[in-house]
Amino acid sequence: MLNVKRELTVQQSQSQVWDFVGDMGNWARQMPGYVSHEVVDENDSVWTVQFNMGPFTRPCIIDVHVLRWAEPSEIEFSIKGRHDPFQGHGVFNSEAAADDGTHVKVDFGMEITGSMAKVISVMAAPVLTKLADQMVVRMGQSLGGPAPAQAASGEPSSKEAATVADAQPAGERRPLSKLKKIFR
Repeated sequence: MLNVKRELTVQQSQSQVWDFVGDMGNWARQMPGYVSHEVVDENDSVWTVQFNMGPFTRPCIIDVHVLRWAEPSEIEFSIKGRHDPFQGHGVFNSEAAADDGTHVKVDFGMEITGSMAKVISVMAAPVLTKLADQMVVRMGQSLGGPAPAQAASGEPSSKEAATVADAQPAGERRPLSKLKKIFR
């Protein structure tokens, strides 16, 4: 399983952050490669995004289902590729920060399934990392930018820095060399 964790602190109050994330369309529009989305009901939406995985670029339809809304601080969700072999699970958390801002954490795991899972996982790991980085930056911008401590230095503090956990499967550090061996 591929996992990413991201954290940031924004200048908005926790209730303002909740107002933003309470609309699934706002999440979808933060996705790099966003094409469109459709809200099916209060817990389900369908997103279309354009993914770039190395030499491959293609649209992907993703079913997003909210498992739990815990206002004002947590949303648990799952995703599944409608025509692509992957599924995932994530949690969005927020808590009031000392400076009248809000500390936001996103934890997401994704599993590639199917007969090509091992090969696709190698290519997907850096893509997932890049998507998470870009989505958090966009979310921060949409929520009024980083908190004053981050804005002063232009970089997140070590506590608020974006972190990656297990983004690349162990033993798969040289994906291109692995692919070359497979297709020889």
